[in-house]
Amino acid sequence: MDHYLLETINRTTDFIEDHLLEPLCLDDISEHVNVSKFHLLRIWKGATATGLMEYVRRRRIAMSLGDLLNQQSSIEFISGKYGFSCERTYNRTFKDEYNITPAKWRKSPSPLNILDRFNADFMSRAGEGLVFFRSISVVPSFSIAGPEYTIGAGQKNTGPDAARLGVDFFTGERHRILNPVEKDVYIGFTAVPKPFSGTTFYQPSLQINRSSIVPPDMNIRHTKPHKYGVFTYIGLHRPEEISAQSLSAIWKYIFEIWMPTVQFNLEEKFSFESVNYAKGNKHYCECDLYFPISGL
Repeated sequence: MDHYLLETINRTTDFIEDHLLEPLCLDDISEHVNVSKFHLLRIWKGATATGLMEYVRRRRIAMSLGDLLNQQSSIEFISGKYGFSCERTYNRTFKDEYNITPAKWRKSPSPLNILDRFNADFMSRAGEGLVFFRSISVVPSFSIAGPEYTIGAGQKNTGPDAARLGVDFFTGERHRILNPVEKDVYIGFTAVPKPFSGTTFYQPSLQINRSSIVPPDMNIRHTKPHKYGVFTYIGLHRPEEISAQSLSAIWKYIFEIWMPTVQFNLEEKFSFESVNYAKGNKHYCECDLYFPISGL
């Protein structure tokens, strides 16, 4: 049987792309792929970082560029062809997307960055979930607080011990940190000491700021600004139920496919995962993994 998440994403993409010139609503799409609206919105947003109906709107705008260049159709006709209620709505949406009106762009075309058809081929299976490269991001300095543990050789931060420590912290210890930046966002920080001696440090934590109150038995760590490669894992389970199979596939994808293509310039080796529990439930998990490329 096909991978459920990939199948759902591909069927959704195909249906939208095949019906962009027809009336489309969330109910139509959900009914076609046989997934509840709420669940489909979560999966699509997690996989594409774009709202489902936002994707429809932006794809229609992108497709309309060819008609504008053609010069044969009026802007009013184009707006109706691509499902916009009126020319004014089309103009406003176009300007929001490209920071220029369609009339000005038609008169003096210039290169535009468009939202192209979503391609799930860039996603890799990770157990019952999917992992994919999200972006290159700049993250300013931040501070975290939580207990620090030593993880032995062979366990790494992907082992069951680290997963258990993370769950124990989030369910039983995080409330001891008062006034964190976001109480529902878990950060699992892995640091590799120099020289490497076969062990790493793992710190289940919350982000803190100056107004936070941290228990004296917890470690506070400050991280400088860095440029990161960011990956996202999505799965149809609770955040705390990421399997060893999923973790193995995630790290294989990152270390074997992505890292050999990147030139790193780092003073220290570390990485961290970020899980917003407010986005998850018993049927959905979303985890972002941050790998520093260089300091700033």
